[in-house]
Amino acid sequence: MKRTTSQVLAFVAVLAVSAAACGDSSDDSAATTVAAPATAATTAQSPPASDDPGAELRAWGWASSETEDSTLTGLLGEYSSISGDSVTFEPQPEYDTALQAALSAGDPPDFFYVDSFKLPDLAAAGALAPIPDGVITDPGDIYPSLQSAFTFDGTWYCPPKDFSTLGLVYDVDALAEAGIEPPTTMEELAVAAAALTTPDRKGLVFGPELARAGVFMLGNGGYIVNDDVSAMTLDSDANRAALQYLADMFQAGNASTPSAIEAGWAGEALGQGKAAMVIEGNWIVGFLADNFPDRNWDVVEMPAGTEGRGTFAFTVCYGVGAEHESDAAWDAVDYLTGPEGAAKWTDAFNVMPARQSLRDGWLSGHEKLEPFLNGAEYAHAWQFTPGFGDVVGEFNTQFEQLIAGDITVDQLIASVTEAGESVLG
Repeated sequence: MKRTTSQVLAFVAVLAVSAAACGDSSDDSAATTVAAPATAATTAQSPPASDDPGAELRAWGWASSETEDSTLTGLLGEYSSISGDSVTFEPQPEYDTALQAALSAGDPPDFFYVDSFKLPDLAAAGALAPIPDGVITDPGDIYPSLQSAFTFDGTWYCPPKDFSTLGLVYDVDALAEAGIEPPTTMEELAVAAAALTTPDRKGLVFGPELARAGVFMLGNGGYIVNDDVSAMTLDSDANRAALQYLADMFQAGNASTPSAIEAGWAGEALGQGKAAMVIEGNWIVGFLADNFPDRNWDVVEMPAGTEGRGTFAFTVCYGVGAEHESDAAWDAVDYLTGPEGAAKWTDAFNVMPARQSLRDGWLSGHEKLEPFLNGAEYAHAWQFTPGFGDVVGEFNTQFEQLIAGDITVDQLIASVTEAGESVLG
């Protein structure tokens, strides 16, 4: 499928916007309303023999750890030996720039990583092939919230390879010394943050961005947009209360951004002992193990607001390029995201399986991470609509000013709503 110049330019624009969600890449299943289309399921997964054995495929992803890259290469090697196809993983150090160039030139890889945040722009630009009926093993086994994260305008484009959520990660020793139990509500969180703050440590630390502040709005029953991302809903009592709650904690000195305490991100602040509690995803686990092995940490689900708990699902899929769509590419994607391939992939890391059937097996080796996995039941997809990246950026800018005491909640709401309405109409 050839793209028009305007479509390519639109995609180039979105690649310039950072998702700002997590180190790797995050939906209330009731909050993202577009359901994935029904797809025929097969009863069991095994790497299929290609209709055209000997196909040579290229797979792209961003460069991560050496272990992660070698694990994916190993999985693709297993698939290649069974299918008769040859699949080469080509990690890209500057992934967005490389993918932009490949798409603009009309020569993308056969399949590649797609962040849920960027899926709408890629789909609207015609860069992705929709999932054909029957090619994905047991699609009903995939968490509905994660299927909807890769659905745009009623079309399901790609199956998730894994996902992460946000939780409240805390310093076990700091809470024990203060006689504080892990908070379960937003009210308890504010009390705990105050009690845990010392001259050398902040009670709560997280990045000043929608990808963190948004969980408090969700917990109060609000959010920045409606379910189908067709209208701004920031101007509500629920959101106003959540934002004022956060502004009060920051201005009281009980919460902080990482940069304000000279930390690169919240995980580093926790590891250094500069934060007692942080709002982060399961990617923090490997970081702490590698860099701060003596830090005694644990995690609980995000404290509940007036309407329950809120979190985001940060997730990445394997998208098949529309330029070179082939049965062989879909066969490889199905193997990587099916029960067998997904189990091997997620067992090797602290990312979580997108398939519900793998939950118990995965937890048997990652018991401590259950609060993150529980978030799949109510997580809200980290996804919007084409062109919305600038609105997220406006929220982040305004939120930093809010927690610094430079603007009011009403000023933030007015500015971000205006920016959003200019995109959504």
